[in-house]
Amino acid sequence: MFSLFRFNIVGNCRQLLKLYNVKQKLVAFFILAAYSLMGQTTKPGYLGISPFHFFRNTFVATFETGIGQDKTLLFAPGVILKDNQNESISGFTGEVQFRYYLIHPSFEGMDTDLGGARWQPYVAPYYQFSSISKEFPGYYYDPLGGFSKEYTTSRDITAHAGGVLVGCRALLTKNLFIDLTVGGGFRLSEVKDTYSIVLTEPIPVYNDFDIFDYEYKGIAPKVAFTVGIRLY
Repeated sequence: MFSLFRFNIVGNCRQLLKLYNVKQKLVAFFILAAYSLMGQTTKPGYLGISPFHFFRNTFVATFETGIGQDKTLLFAPGVILKDNQNESISGFTGEVQFRYYLIHPSFEGMDTDLGGARWQPYVAPYYQFSSISKEFPGYYYDPLGGFSKEYTTSRDITAHAGGVLVGCRALLTKNLFIDLTVGGGFRLSEVKDTYSIVLTEPIPVYNDFDIFDYEYKGIAPKVAFTVGIRLY
């Protein structure tokens, strides 16, 4: 029994270490890519946050930089964190958008004295990766012992999503903007559960996840609202 318990601890530590290394590599990739593009372009750069993500226990920051006259790349890393008596969630999400602006995203001819917004519509294919860990309690009836056991489920979720977005950035002033995006695409997720006790019978997993669940797999809409500033 002790050896089995020790094996579970070692196995869980290895999984957490592997997940941590993957997250660290992804964060480093987004940061290096953003700084590399920042140093190679003279186009305006934009930094923003997505306030609606706060309602999903997620902090998302966006960085957008020009790679051509009417093309930009947007990086959107995010951190997920939630902890209460019902569940504990932590993870990382990263998104890349390739935006093609239908109106040249420059400030030439912008009448900032009148305070009017300048609208810049765009289309953008996107790719998003998410790596999330969840822990939540459960109860299991042991048919051999004739009593219930309390246990903890550790769930690792890896998700890939992609699709097409349409949106519009509004330049309220030369240094302040808001951005509204709608669209959608596919979402593929892989779910792996481990348990804190040894179960005599497997626990059935009901895949009744909806589009707001991290475990969801299928076609899903995407809506985002961002507010931010111009960096350079």
